[in-house]
Amino acid sequence: MQLNYEFDRQLELERADAREEGREEGRKEGREEGREEGREEGREEGREKINRLNQLLVAEGRFEDLKKSLEDNEYQDKLLRENGLVSDVVLKKPE
Repeated sequence: MQLNYEFDRQLELERADAREEGREEGRKEGREEGREEGREEGREEGREKINRLNQLLVAEGRFEDLKKSLEDNEYQDKLLRENGLVSDVVLKKPE
């Protein structure tokens, strides 16, 4: 009987380990999916803001500013802030 108990106990421990590995794998996959969804939402939001800026510049006849913003990211950031499309906090780059 002792042998069966030890075997059952070992089997129970292995199952618990497998369940925990499965949970961890599920959490990891969930985090990866969440990050990808967040990146996609961020890209879409960024496109919308740039398009809105371009529309504003065209409507105001500011074609030189539009051209410069296409070539100079810092200038584009300045125009985005000036037009209330983003805040300074959003534009800060990690150091």
